[in-house]
Amino acid sequence: MIPIGDDNTCRRGNAVINWILIALNILVFIFIQKFGLDDYVTLALAAIPEEILSGRRLFTLITSQFTHAGFAHLIGNMMFLGIFGDNVECRIGKLRYILLYLISGTIGMLLQILLAALAGGAALQMPLVGASAAISGVLATYLVLFPGNRVVVLLFYFIPTTFSAWFVIVTWFLMQILGGLSGLTAIQNGGTAYFAHIGGFLSAYLWGKSYKKKELKRIAEWRKSRTAGYSDGFHWWIVDDD
Repeated sequence: MIPIGDDNTCRRGNAVINWILIALNILVFIFIQKFGLDDYVTLALAAIPEEILSGRRLFTLITSQFTHAGFAHLIGNMMFLGIFGDNVECRIGKLRYILLYLISGTIGMLLQILLAALAGGAALQMPLVGASAAISGVLATYLVLFPGNRVVVLLFYFIPTTFSAWFVIVTWFLMQILGGLSGLTAIQNGGTAYFAHIGGFLSAYLWGKSYKKKELKRIAEWRKSRTAGYSDGFHWWIVDDD
């Protein structure tokens, strides 16, 4: 299933940060990685497990989240970020959204690095690149905050079909788990960093549940402090200023 659109139900402002993140990923790929052809630069921006575990080049935990291995890698990630990220940013705010992207991405990378350490050998030298772990965090937060949204996907790559967000995202996450389990014995061979996706998703899901609980509490407190009604086409409320 390839997502191509969703309900843009949030109306709290434009998703400026989401578009900046997309632009940064594209600009890095085009101008810094030279359309992915500059292997030296790509490796310089990638997170290498052995280096991270030894405390070297820790900044690559961030730079690797804006680096991609090829056109397909970039386009796939930016499509997911463009579809799901705007609603999430709109709901949680710009600063929280930046932190969500960077922190869930970093946690996802660290989980993949931990498994590389357990595998040892060539896995410690395998470069990690891509925004997938961060975007997994965005998907998890979307699942918590907008589970009933409609998402349009290309079923079998060519049939436009609408499903609920929870079905699309949960199906996607189950595929990451299956991919991760099937690749446990092949971590040293590179490929998709499924556990980075899983780590980013789970960390953001837990945060999202906490955020939503606090959000609902704030809404309940706001309603208690007001008397409201609806008459002649107008909503009205009385605010208690005690």
